[in-house]
Amino acid sequence: MNNYNNPQNEDKNKFSFFQRNQSSVKIVAVIALAVLTLLIIIGACVGCYYAGRKAQYLENINAELPIANEVYTLIKKYYYKDITKEQFEEWASIGLANTMDQFSGLSYSSTLPSMQFGFSFKSDSYNNHIISEVSEGSPAKQVGLQRGDILLSVDDKSVVGLNKDVMNTADFFGKGAVQSVKIKVRKSDGSEKDYYLKKSFFNSKEASYIDFGDGVGYIKLNSFTGTAAEDFVSCADAFKKNGNSKLILDLRDNGGGSTNILSVIASYLIHYGDKDESNGLEIIRLKSEKTQETISYTAEGDNWLGKGMNGNFKLAVLVNENSASASEALLGAIKYYCGNDVNKYKDELLVIGSPTYGKGIAQQTFELTTTKDYVLSMTVGYFYVPIIENGKQEWKTFHGVSMSTTEGYAIEKFSSFIDFKQESEGKATYLNYYNNNIKSEKAVEMALNALK
Repeated sequence: MNNYNNPQNEDKNKFSFFQRNQSSVKIVAVIALAVLTLLIIIGACVGCYYAGRKAQYLENINAELPIANEVYTLIKKYYYKDITKEQFEEWASIGLANTMDQFSGLSYSSTLPSMQFGFSFKSDSYNNHIISEVSEGSPAKQVGLQRGDILLSVDDKSVVGLNKDVMNTADFFGKGAVQSVKIKVRKSDGSEKDYYLKKSFFNSKEASYIDFGDGVGYIKLNSFTGTAAEDFVSCADAFKKNGNSKLILDLRDNGGGSTNILSVIASYLIHYGDKDESNGLEIIRLKSEKTQETISYTAEGDNWLGKGMNGNFKLAVLVNENSASASEALLGAIKYYCGNDVNKYKDELLVIGSPTYGKGIAQQTFELTTTKDYVLSMTVGYFYVPIIENGKQEWKTFHGVSMSTTEGYAIEKFSSFIDFKQESEGKATYLNYYNNNIKSEKAVEMALNALK
């Protein structure tokens, strides 16, 4: 029997211990080598699999997009500049997105607010140009430029007969940020006046208010974007503060915007029956033909402006051929809740102007994972508004169908005039649509007369 505690057995003990550990190391090494070999084999198989999948994917892409690949091949071979695959992919994506329909497209995702003067204008077939809108808080507004002014010249160069593309060049409005322009306009009374404008950053308001007196307030809503909800609420507060009971809501040239903003604004303008409540009333439905999914939007907030007026509240809505999308959705809800049999007060609503655009499709903006330079705006579904049909509520899309005005309150489209400066009823036609004195515009005149 060995006594391993005996000092004479110390070396023997160490040798025996070394032998035992050496055997363990060998076993571990063999196992590790086996595992490593297995991992290499698995990695190779996976790599081959995904390489094959990628090759198959590229082959499928080439097979599915033969025209695009042939075009790229010809561009690479014959185009006078070198074009990378990445550039071609970018251009092809932009082209595809922008041709799906007139409302979809690929656009830059992050651009600083453009330096601008703060007004927009419309043109006729002879390229006469009329200022159709002046933004609140803009340089144009500050110097006194007005809706209805006719543009005559920029920096003493005539703009009459020039198209918009030419007017947006550096010779006219496309100037650098630090440069000013001198603009000559003809006012509604026939006089001519010069204005000096300088491009600058400004925060425009999407809604503005005018008190017309005699209990009548006027709200011009330019869009359903940006600060439109907050701006409209401020206008509504001014309307109530002045004790008014008659509202002219101007949706002319309003191309639409956010359904969330629509939900806020609608709560001030619709109610059910003879009730004052507006919160939760369904305004619009968005339906995808592909997925059949339907999203419902309701009025948010119990804010109806006619609350407590016992049928004395009157609403005149002004529209034209450029009233589109969310504007039409709001109009559809107003016509259903305020102008149909569901409303006890039959004479509460008037719709005045020309038939609307008929844009009943909605776009959604998607951020891309492959690039941060662009965002994709894409049509995702149809809008449906409530109507009364066969004595009951139905939901119907208005896409491609203009919304009409109240019988007897129709106005010819501004865009139907080849020359808006032509004479009608002893004055230039444009004065009926865009006038320095907004009360003199035909739609506003009709509303004022009806509300009185």
